[in-house]
Amino acid sequence: MPIHAYDCRACGQTFSTLVRGGETPECPACSSVDLERRLSLTAPSPKSGGGDFAASTCGAGAGPCCGPMGGCPAFAGD
Repeated sequence: MPIHAYDCRACGQTFSTLVRGGETPECPACSSVDLERRLSLTAPSPKSGGGDFAASTCGAGAGPCCGPMGGCPAFAGD
């Protein structure tokens, strides 16, 4: 079951939630369903043979998606 990030159009809250099947999530701050799904990144699975898993994930401080301080630039505003 995927975890998606959303921006609430009603109150501006940004949140992530587990989404099952055809469920429609609600904003935890205002209960609105007027949401915009944010682009989310995925990390390679250690079982996928994607090289060194620890070095390729954003929090590891190395790899293609990491900035000089080890943070993922895609989520710099969070």
